[in-house]
Amino acid sequence: MKSILAFLILMLSTFFTQAQDYFVAHVKGDIEVKSTNEKVKVGDQLNKDDELRFLTQNAKAVVMTMEGKRMVIDGKESEKSDDGEFISFVADVVLPLSSNIQLSTRGGDPSNIQDFKTFFGDDKYVIIGDILKVKPDPGQFPLENGWSFIYRYETGSRPVNKIVANQGDQIILDKNKLYKTKGIVVDPEKSYPVKLFYFNSNSKDVRELVTFEPIFVDENTLTVELQSVASFLENNNVMKGRDLMDELYKFVLDVHGPINKTLFFNWLGQKELITRG
Repeated sequence: MKSILAFLILMLSTFFTQAQDYFVAHVKGDIEVKSTNEKVKVGDQLNKDDELRFLTQNAKAVVMTMEGKRMVIDGKESEKSDDGEFISFVADVVLPLSSNIQLSTRGGDPSNIQDFKTFFGDDKYVIIGDILKVKPDPGQFPLENGWSFIYRYETGSRPVNKIVANQGDQIILDKNKLYKTKGIVVDPEKSYPVKLFYFNSNSKDVRELVTFEPIFVDENTLTVELQSVASFLENNNVMKGRDLMDELYKFVLDVHGPINKTLFFNWLGQKELITRG
């Protein structure tokens, strides 16, 4: 009987020793598990004793503990080997993920924007996918009698001014149209910041509304990330329902940047990524 008990204790000890410590929720750049040469991807689980190879030193991954705490595995903390590779154990490069939630909220009604600086902020603003449709307050910003919105940024060689398309009272920030100039596609991240103007082509009156940095996040990539996070948190009984919806919103704020809460929850509701309750 004692030998059976000792065997069970040994088995349990081995199980917990091999248990995975971190769930991968987001990856930027290329990171490999050294023992397998497999690239780290969303949905993977890592042990603190796994040795990672950072193919670019600025590569990083956002991971979650079994309790749902967000951490970051940062290639900047890795060590350069004699072979010139950046390699470190997970335990040596995992850090708490800095939260910007209190500084990241973006306010305003997307169906009746009265203050563009309040809506977009003055730094980063996340747009899911390639298109953002919003409606300025028609009393303040009528789209008639020569009035339109102008989207302006620098390419490094020259400024680009684009008229923002509209559908009725809605304006449409379309990445594929705004960032194509003279047949060349411009990388939004290399054209920060953007200035948005309200302009009258008849009177030449112009109002500068806001300066910000639009972050276009690939919709499919974000869907996979949030589906993985939601499944992880639900399956481990960390949270569900409305609490989980709020957690996914906080995840986007911390990992990608500020986004309008109303637009995010509308998008999230359409995706049905979580179990209601």
